[in-house]
Amino acid sequence: MAQGKLRLRLCDLRNLGPQSERLLAAVGIHDVESLRRRGALEAYLAVRHAGLTRSLNLLWALAGALEPWPEGREWREVAASEARLPLMLAVESRLAARRSTLEAGGVTVRGGEAKRSRKTAARSSKSATAAIWVPGLPFETSRNLKRGRAPKKKNRR
Repeated sequence: MAQGKLRLRLCDLRNLGPQSERLLAAVGIHDVESLRRRGALEAYLAVRHAGLTRSLNLLWALAGALEPWPEGREWREVAASEARLPLMLAVESRLAARRSTLEAGGVTVRGGEAKRSRKTAARSSKSATAAIWVPGLPFETSRNLKRGRAPKKKNRR
């Protein structure tokens, strides 16, 4: 690249498209150089902490995109390679460190997320309770639960 004459956009890298470009822009990564400086792991964690994605596929795509240009590496190859385990362990250790830091500051962390307002937590716990199903029990529709009806039994011979 001759003295900045040609500037690569994020979606010019392998594995990254317009959606990935929007996610990265939301956390302040607007060009390839800032992505290279930040690194795949830090960029992924920034997007994850912003609450924009929880999928590891973005991590694989970023790691593959930062391989030597122009080829890069297919995200599926990264996910199946030996690089997968160290990346997953790094993500887990960073999330655990963040969780313990939040808990030390008095913020309740449940399931990897900081506790939200009481109204939001009440709504999510109601929906979570209604969605519980145990193998061996029949599926219950929300309509039957609201009306207090028991689910219909089928004749089995």
